[in-house]
Amino acid sequence: MGLALYTPLALAGAIFYIVHHIIVKANLFLIGGLVERKHQTSELSELGGMYKATPWLAFLFLVPAFSLAGFPPLSGFWGKFLVIKDSLQNEYYMLAGVALFVGLLTIFSMTKIWSEVFWKAKPSKQEGNRPAEKLCRKTRALYYAPIVVLTSMTLVIGFAAEPFFQFAFTAAEQLLEPSAYINAVLGGGV
Repeated sequence: MGLALYTPLALAGAIFYIVHHIIVKANLFLIGGLVERKHQTSELSELGGMYKATPWLAFLFLVPAFSLAGFPPLSGFWGKFLVIKDSLQNEYYMLAGVALFVGLLTIFSMTKIWSEVFWKAKPSKQEGNRPAEKLCRKTRALYYAPIVVLTSMTLVIGFAAEPFFQFAFTAAEQLLEPSAYINAVLGGGV
């Protein structure tokens, strides 16, 4: 959307969202990998009850999941907000509507995954449930450390968005007017 609108605010929102998206998606994949390692499956039908067993992991999933959906004041909200605000200001109402609809679909998918993995009761042994793998302390630390760091980054970017927005806005202006970059790289001979 930011590229389609091609305004400083929309591009800043897109840049902000790209940075957020890299952090959040990496975090969700790491959490998925931990769940799969621990339970030897990634099938939602075979998972469940992890909120009771690992409440911290449930929280660590919920933060990036809600950020991906664009819940305020998490990092995903600000990028979406900037792009939607710019599309409304420029009277691209359909584009704003599509972005909001995609946000609703993201909320649906993230809450479905969270409820299947963490909230629903653990399936019984007859349903193909495998016993959970007991991870040693070092392995757990190696899994949880990047998850905690990325979740913290999501919260910091969301709650202290201004410097990140300023950086994104400066980058957007440079994308729209690249002469300073060209002069810095190639010198004045172009």
